[in-house]
Amino acid sequence: MELSVYRKSMEQELDSYYSTFDPCTEPLLQKLQQLAEECTDVSSYERKTRTYELLTEECPVHLFKENDFFFEISSGRPRHSWGGLQSPVGCFWNNRTADQWIHPYLHEVQEDMDEAFLHTYNPVSIDHHCPGYDTLLRLGLNGIIQKTEEKLAACNDLKKQEFYRCVIRANKALLRLAERFKEEACRLAAAASSPEEKAHFEKIAAAAENVPANPPATFYEGMCTVLFYRECVGSIDGIGFSTFGQLDRMLLPLYEADLATGRTTPEEAQALIAQLLLYTEVRFEAATGYYETSTTIELGGCDRDGNIIYNPLTELILDTVLALRTVNTKINCRISKAHPKAYLEKISRLQMAELPTVMMHNDDVLIPARTRFGQSVEDARMYVGGGCHEIVLQGTEVCTRADTWISLPRILLQTMATAAECCTYEDFYRQFTADVKAYHEKITAIKNKSEKRWCEMSPLVLYSSTIDGCLEQGMDVTEGGAKYSTVTLSMLGTATMIDSLYAIRQIVFEDKKLTLADFLRIVKNNFAGEEVLRQYILHRLPKHGTNAEELNGFSARVLDDLSTVSGQKNGRGGLYMPAFYPHDIYRPLGLKTGATPDGRAANTPLARGVSPSEFIACDSPLDVIHSMKDIDFTKYADSFITEITLPRMEDTEKGVQILLSIIDAFLHAEGSSLQFNLIDRNLLLEARQNPEQHHGLFVRVCGYSAAFVFLNEETQNEIINRAIR
Repeated sequence: MELSVYRKSMEQELDSYYSTFDPCTEPLLQKLQQLAEECTDVSSYERKTRTYELLTEECPVHLFKENDFFFEISSGRPRHSWGGLQSPVGCFWNNRTADQWIHPYLHEVQEDMDEAFLHTYNPVSIDHHCPGYDTLLRLGLNGIIQKTEEKLAACNDLKKQEFYRCVIRANKALLRLAERFKEEACRLAAAASSPEEKAHFEKIAAAAENVPANPPATFYEGMCTVLFYRECVGSIDGIGFSTFGQLDRMLLPLYEADLATGRTTPEEAQALIAQLLLYTEVRFEAATGYYETSTTIELGGCDRDGNIIYNPLTELILDTVLALRTVNTKINCRISKAHPKAYLEKISRLQMAELPTVMMHNDDVLIPARTRFGQSVEDARMYVGGGCHEIVLQGTEVCTRADTWISLPRILLQTMATAAECCTYEDFYRQFTADVKAYHEKITAIKNKSEKRWCEMSPLVLYSSTIDGCLEQGMDVTEGGAKYSTVTLSMLGTATMIDSLYAIRQIVFEDKKLTLADFLRIVKNNFAGEEVLRQYILHRLPKHGTNAEELNGFSARVLDDLSTVSGQKNGRGGLYMPAFYPHDIYRPLGLKTGATPDGRAANTPLARGVSPSEFIACDSPLDVIHSMKDIDFTKYADSFITEITLPRMEDTEKGVQILLSIIDAFLHAEGSSLQFNLIDRNLLLEARQNPEQHHGLFVRVCGYSAAFVFLNEETQNEIINRAIR
């Protein structure tokens, strides 16, 4: 069947179902409330395991006629939800205990949020995680149970024994959920109105009989396993699994075996990939609105031994994205200087098709960045994008991040107000970096108080059973059981901060045009009556990201120094790692922040990623790339995004070559992560005036893509005003 025809029939069924979708939130919450009243004197492990046993039996299951997978349960998640805190059922214990650990944290940082120093949601990240798909695919649930039983038999520690017993019960409960899908498939097959429909449900029943209980035997069963675990466990464990993992690596052996034996064809495999992509597209209504999906697929990169991954499955997934023009499943492509040109060209063609859903991670930087922080090179090679830009090591790391952002420009304004006695720029600079470090330590201390109580409040027993280290140590991921237990607090406003520092150095300490106090007064007044000074700053002083030689070294020094502000122990016994990933928080923090010494006007967005500020002229996108050559991005363990906004190009072949040249320059400059936006400002303005005619006009917002017409006015304005390099 042609993908376009298949898409229409599948979209119709899924949309019909989700338009009247009943997540059964209230009935399930009532049952959980009753369970909670029975669990007043039991451990957090026990009450969470009873929750699994209840939900795997009580959540209604649903199968589709136009989708070969089994994954849909009414688990309290609303339609536009990927799990985590969006599900009051899955996060029942988080919500029930919030007054003991979440609300105190938010109360303690509220003043900082009001004053735009900080943007935060929770003391720990309930989203942006990756389960141990490799463990699941290698062992199946039965293998995990068997391994746990062996650990239990050899264990004398009472607390660890309870953890092991709960892991066994939790995974048996999950087996029961898969069995219920099999039973439903058998029921529907018996009631089928055609041989085709009967065969469809028999296929699902056979798959649910084998997986996730056992390792998958076919490509289809592998896809079933990944989707089932991501959706069902994410729902009942109350955790946002934001990625399907590195599919072209994990599932290639099954795909190749199926092709060799004739069990499948590339066309049949592509139909399965289409089902995966269209599920996210339809559930989150990409055709009629914008809702964040926090759903990614990682492609390319390498395996644990360093072998480059670019294979027929990589191509098939990218081809399917292009054919369907999907944007709601983010496609993260790991690239390196060792990857073939054909791979980079295919990525470029997606961009030229005006599908800005691809973001590129640089293996040459991110793998060494992780080994710098004590992670083995074999484990570091297994990283995946866990949401927007940020990364996590699949199967070995539980990193809580994308929940807290620190505004460096706001700290700089505070330093200006308190550093009046600084006689030299070096004195001022040392005070600023000390202030950043002190603020980082302040927030880590506040977070740690709550994070230390995470396991006590809401452990994640199912998730833990797939992560290396947890069964070995007899500990949940929430108490530090993972091989790597990390946290990142993202700093924000790179160019705003760097250009402001340079302006202070030049105007106050070099040229002595103003005192620090006078400059601060002018900035606080939003440069009122000082437009000449503002224009001097904007147009006469060199700027970060424009390949001004003096600023290149200046920027590198600042970012080098700021990479040392982390390293504290977190509440699970691991480390805080330095990070700069913006999501779209540069906008709300900027809208609450006054003017800054770089000439930025008050209450406007801060700079994004490592790119120049939008109001700064830049002759070429290659200037942005070349300006990074002195920065050592391996000192940042998480993705540090470079965004290049280019004019929309009509000549596809010429455009592909332009993008390839930029990617090549980026790799040789050893940047961290890269994304493109190809826009026509006049077309965006036209789309805002006549939105019904432009539903297919996609833009890259920051860590996600969306149809432009469905974004709110504030976001649309910010995108329209972006500088085209």
